[in-house]
Amino acid sequence: MLTSVPNIGQAGDIIFVSSAVFQNQLQRQKKARLISAEEVANLEAEKQKEEAEATQKAVDTKKMMEEVMFESLGEECSTDQDICGVALTMKRKAGPEGNLFGGINPKMIMEELANTFPDGSWEGKQIKLTAMKDSDGKDVKKKDIKHTGEYTCVVKLGNDVDVTFILSVVAEE
Repeated sequence: MLTSVPNIGQAGDIIFVSSAVFQNQLQRQKKARLISAEEVANLEAEKQKEEAEATQKAVDTKKMMEEVMFESLGEECSTDQDICGVALTMKRKAGPEGNLFGGINPKMIMEELANTFPDGSWEGKQIKLTAMKDSDGKDVKKKDIKHTGEYTCVVKLGNDVDVTFILSVVAEE
């Protein structure tokens, strides 16, 4: 497909249609072209190579975040915990009881991750914040973070590559 056509396919897709549909709709309007089996094989090889590169970038990003968490380990961390050490700290204006003026949403967390770890792989549709829990284990992903404290977050970086980290929300001075 050269351009997107409703009910048929998106630009860049390899599709199979009847010869009548191809000749009457797609070829006349220059929305698709025929490709050989060799071209299909080349496209598939390129796609696999891109996926392998994206997976490698995701693994590198995960290692980078784990190194930062390991460097920030405290004495309160025990070895039986899955994660410990803060990977990301966000400072926000807060009241005396720790209530934030304005919340922190998943998009803000992803932007802060991209700013903190600029060498990481943060672009792409598959990269998203999948879980966000407070210190009590309650899920807060559907709502904004409204209080200071530490939150456990999980980011999906790619196929089978997830990174779990601790987000520390502290009050600005």
